Amino acid sequence: MRCMGFLLLVLLSGGIAPPIRAQNVLEVDAKAIQQHIDHQVFPVYPPIAKAAHVQGTVVFDLRIGATGKIESMNVVSGPAMLQQAAIDCLKQWTFHPFEKDGGPVVAHGQYSIIFVLSDSSNTTIGHGPPVPQQEPTQIIEVKAKSETTASVTDPTLNDKFEAADDACWQLYRKHDNSREAGVACQKAADYMDEFIPETEVHEKLSEYLAAAWALANSGEALAARPYAEKAVQASSKTLDYTFGIGSAYAIRGIIEGTLHDLDASDRDLTQAEQFGRRAYQDALADHFKLTEQYKLYLVNYLRAHSALLLALHRDKEAKERLDEALSLQ
Repeated sequence: MRCMGFLLLVLLSGGIAPPIRAQNVLEVDAKAIQQHIDHQVFPVYPPIAKAAHVQGTVVFDLRIGATGKIESMNVVSGPAMLQQAAIDCLKQWTFHPFEKDGGPVVAHGQYSIIFVLSDSSNTTIGHGPPVPQQEPTQIIEVKAKSETTASVTDPTLNDKFEAADDACWQLYRKHDNSREAGVACQKAADYMDEFIPETEVHEKLSEYLAAAWALANSGEALAARPYAEKAVQASSKTLDYTFGIGSAYAIRGIIEGTLHDLDASDRDLTQAEQFGRRAYQDALADHFKLTEQYKLYLVNYLRAHSALLLALHRDKEAKERLDEALSLQ
């Protein structure tokens, strides 16, 4: 049976080949690349990444042709959940050609897309050098974190929850996928269970998603699985929120794939696709402002399921998912 360890990366990587080095290539830095931008679009902050409090810097190796178009790009580093959004963004950029000795040349260098969740209601998406040493230059206004509206009867418990939740966010702001980040998000979800009522479905879903992804990203897929289970249970109580339901099934399915529970992963990714299609079609019909994000995540569900089906030697079904994903792009 084919290895499933790459499933998470398959979900959110672009599959773009690494650049092929050649002679007469001009090596440039991030500042020079930024100065040569002719046309750019801003990345869409992935809703699942936002719900799970995932942020960080996606670093690319770029090869820009003599015509000013990107010939190849390769992800050097960055959170897997943010990579596809950064790739989709960069694919649409063009540059005015780099020159050497009076003529256009191929250029090569590293460049970054930076995703940062603030403590307020803003999400910052920027770009810059390979490490986040400068302030992001682009800002998109979105709701990044919901406020707890439940009445709290135990102030001490509330303080513990707030401290754990803040620690979870702060570690993500540092692009930290360590065990410490996983534990902080896990504690926040556990404290939340003790005082936030079942009616606060969206708050619970957000915390469970954060715990599941933080633990999975720190290599603790087994510990992450119960929180993915809770995310699915919470999402089932909000049947009007089809996108949230799809997100919960997708997260559980990816974790199951990582744990080599391939049949369970197949079932959950099938569910994620179904809810993802419904959410996207409803958004299209309503002209919803997040339609493009919904489409992006449906594409990612399809890609993840395609990779899983290949591992199960169900190549025809895998191709069908991949073809559907390509038809949406």
